[in-house]
Amino acid sequence: MITIEDLHVIFQTDGGKVHAVDGISIHVHAGEFYTLLGPSGCGKSTTLRCLAGLEHPTSGRILLDGEVVYDSNRGIAVPPHQRDIAMVFQSYAIWPHLTVFENVAFPLREMRPRVADKEIWERVTRALELVQLSGYEQRPAPFLSGGQQQRLALARAICRESPVVLLDEPLSNLDAKLRVETRLELRSLVKRLNMTAVYVTHDQTEALTMADRVAVMNAGKVVQETPPREIYQKPQSRFVASFIGQINFLDGKITAPGTVDTPAGKLKFVDGKDHTVGAEVTVAIRPENLRPADEVNAKFGSLIEGTVEEVVFLGNTLDCVIGVGADKVSVQLHPSNSISPDDLLKVRVRPEDITILAE
Repeated sequence: MITIEDLHVIFQTDGGKVHAVDGISIHVHAGEFYTLLGPSGCGKSTTLRCLAGLEHPTSGRILLDGEVVYDSNRGIAVPPHQRDIAMVFQSYAIWPHLTVFENVAFPLREMRPRVADKEIWERVTRALELVQLSGYEQRPAPFLSGGQQQRLALARAICRESPVVLLDEPLSNLDAKLRVETRLELRSLVKRLNMTAVYVTHDQTEALTMADRVAVMNAGKVVQETPPREIYQKPQSRFVASFIGQINFLDGKITAPGTVDTPAGKLKFVDGKDHTVGAEVTVAIRPENLRPADEVNAKFGSLIEGTVEEVVFLGNTLDCVIGVGADKVSVQLHPSNSISPDDLLKVRVRPEDITILAE
């Protein structure tokens, strides 16, 4: 459905050239919810704007549903209004002087050939029903809440009946509680309409809960592209591991196949890769994978023990920091645990929950 080949975008600034997008190549399947995730300035929004035709790439090739819409070698650059896509902006781009109905109808009224008034009414009504804004047709758009304005922007995108929708951090202006509610509604709606979505966000939780596949970007490049579960459980680099969720890093040295020596002791791991004995590596362990050691799990992986330095109650978890030699290790426990600073805490980690990063 969407193909990007060797895309480059270079900006000229007062400080010199900036390689905002550096040779990205991706393919998004029809009906897929694909997310570009990364920190500010990594090139994700620039990539999205190139797809929309709002940014002119330096070089590369872009295809939408098999049709070339940009090709630097052939001099092809299809303008935005001729690309069969819909877009939802971070700011929603709502017309404040128009009603809810007219905001949704606006792109239909501008289409050529002209859309009949009856069809406009039918498509706008259907779009407002889908986003649960029926009954608000004559309300001035500024009088909607933040969540309603977000749904209004989505309704305007839906009414175009385009097969592709591009979403540029559409939930960033909502409060935390509404963001949680809206992200699942948004994914469900896009899936129900069988649209292909490319979603840009810096929020790791949005990426993990909404995407079929996540492409993590850094410095203009895609550094890892996998389904959400794999990108969380099997990061391929320290950057990806640290950007997605909380994680502990320990310096390590491979002392035998499946064994790594760290400041926390010798740890057993299983990752299906060939590691050279003697290699210096980084060991990555998620805090939730460190579990209190007791008689039941006495043979449950490797033992790590340390003195509790901090305890923070977060409601659903108890976040602890233990000192292991000169290092600190974060542990997430069930809140029913009774742990205090200066206690000795022993935890175990399964071999399959240890990630070895060779960087």
